[in-house]
Amino acid sequence: MTDPISRAVTSAEGFVLRAADPLERSFWDTLLRRADAGALLAALAERQEPAGAVRAEEDARAPDPPLAATLRALTWLDALGLLDHPVVESAVVFLLARQEADGGWSEPGASADRRVALTGEVTGLLAKTPYARDSALARAEAFLARHWTVEGVQGPCYAPILAYVHALAHLHSELADEALQWCGRELERGFRTHVFPPVAVARVFLRARARALPGLQIGPDEIVATLLAAQEADGGWSAEPGAARLDATFEAVEALLRLGPGAP
Repeated sequence: MTDPISRAVTSAEGFVLRAADPLERSFWDTLLRRADAGALLAALAERQEPAGAVRAEEDARAPDPPLAATLRALTWLDALGLLDHPVVESAVVFLLARQEADGGWSEPGASADRRVALTGEVTGLLAKTPYARDSALARAEAFLARHWTVEGVQGPCYAPILAYVHALAHLHSELADEALQWCGRELERGFRTHVFPPVAVARVFLRARARALPGLQIGPDEIVATLLAAQEADGGWSAEPGAARLDATFEAVEALLRLGPGAP
């Protein structure tokens, strides 16, 4: 393993093995194609509650909030191209049961901005599964359309950029052309001015399942180069303040594998 991406992945493994619990290590091994997905899927199924939520921790004394843990599990399965599994089908039932009357999603104490961010995340994941009802997706799209403003992504503001790109890249929406162009321009501005760290920019590409985005003049080679330069001495990556370094490292490696030379 002598090329820069392979060296970065090898270095990242040291960080992951120090920081990850057994379930996270199972995801890591599956992401690197050293193991098939059977063990990870079985572990997630064991942690899935009757209503469909997936808890990340077996220790009931310190469980993750069900919504956050379920979205994390679905994000992993999205990275692996496994959003058509029965674990996902049950998780979709859980998420659809939490959709509110206005079409969006929420959590205790959520602000209007947080609701947009959460709704974009949930909608983008749902739209990539075969299990979400068209009516539920239409209601979610209407929620996002009602809350869309150009000023909301200017600044640039990362959370709404990610939310709208993630959702609209996978929905039929009259808003898509305008919103994606604005999000692309503001994402590039955040990248060029170093307001957004490389992992955060790469995450937008990953959620959109894209190697290019409207309005954005950043190619895969540039993303890969900045990710390689941003890897820290311990092998991990940092993202925006408050983001977990382990998840940032998973995303960085996923982006290197998906956007690097020879990727499909």
